[in-house]
Amino acid sequence: MEDIENYQGHLLAAHPKRAKGFLSHGVVLVIDQDHTGSLGLQINKQLNNGSTLASVMSNIDLTLDTDQPLYMGGAENTNRIMMLHSMDWTSPTTTAINGCLGLSNDVSVLAAISAGEGPQYYRAIAGFLKWPPGHLEGEISGDAPWHDLSTSWSTVPADLDLVFGLDGEEQWHHVIESHARLQIATWF
Repeated sequence: MEDIENYQGHLLAAHPKRAKGFLSHGVVLVIDQDHTGSLGLQINKQLNNGSTLASVMSNIDLTLDTDQPLYMGGAENTNRIMMLHSMDWTSPTTTAINGCLGLSNDVSVLAAISAGEGPQYYRAIAGFLKWPPGHLEGEISGDAPWHDLSTSWSTVPADLDLVFGLDGEEQWHHVIESHARLQIATWF
């Protein structure tokens, strides 16, 4: 079996020609990739339903001094909030995505944030994306049947600045520009 590049810990920016819809102008962080498929979180689109992290935390008797938005990570398991965060805070249930990013989905991260003892950087995300084996890799490489620009992605390794320093369209543009710079650097 041929080795396939692993994109765990990479950001994907949807091609500008991607059809309008959920992933149009989306930025996705690949959180897991193996022989069973790939999982990702769309990290640049806030939920439009008025929900905030503070409102979620108040439902479990925790407080948050700032009004952080909730993000729509994908269509799978949208009732579950996951916390994407910097690795300066971890719990026994934190999953490392790469050296600087982790994912926690238990109440301990919310309690730590409420107490002012949590990670420095975090983003609350509802839901995730799921691809069957080989699907995401095909979209990235442009192999058939994914040789259409409307399903392609620009990829860059994720870091704290790209993940937490930007949002929305600005984040999408920045990931595409970073990918272009990496491509140009490999040509010379």
